[in-house]
Amino acid sequence: MRGGGAFLVAIGLGILVGAFGGRKWRIVWLIAGAALGVLIMAVGGATRLIFDEGVRPPIWQWIVLGIAFLVEGYLVSVVVRKFLDMDSRPFWMWMLFIVGAHFLILGLSHGPICAVLAIVCMVNAWIGLRTTSVDLRVFWAVDGVLKILGGALMIAVSYS
Repeated sequence: MRGGGAFLVAIGLGILVGAFGGRKWRIVWLIAGAALGVLIMAVGGATRLIFDEGVRPPIWQWIVLGIAFLVEGYLVSVVVRKFLDMDSRPFWMWMLFIVGAHFLILGLSHGPICAVLAIVCMVNAWIGLRTTSVDLRVFWAVDGVLKILGGALMIAVSYS
C-alpha cells in the first residue's frame, strides 16, 4: 500500500501540474509524474528488501496487479481506437475513467482506500463526460488532487 500510495502522490502531482496547460503539458507532466512514481517505488522496494530482511508481497498481490494492468491496457486500446482525436474531451475523460476502473481491481491488493479512490475518480470522469460546459482541465486537476490525497492517505495508514 505504501508503494502504491507514493506512486499515486507522484502521478497526482504530475496530473495536477499538467492541468494548467494544454495537451502537451498534460502529457509531459503525466509522464514525469509516472516516471517519478516508478522511481520512488523502485527505490522504496529496494530499500525495503534490504532493511526489512527480504519481506515481499504475496504472489496473489502481483497477480492482481498484473490483471489490473492488462485490463487497463485493453481499455486504453479501445479508447484510442474509438477516439482518434487525442485532444478531445471524450478521449481524456474516458482515460481518467479507465484509470479509476483499474483502481477498483487494485483495491483487492492495495486496500479499501484504493477502491474508494477508484469510485471517486470514476465519478469525476463521468461528470466530466456529461458536463461539457466546464473546461476539462478542471476535471483533470480534480483527478490529480484525488490521487494525491488518496496516495497520501495510503502512505499514512501504512505506517500505523
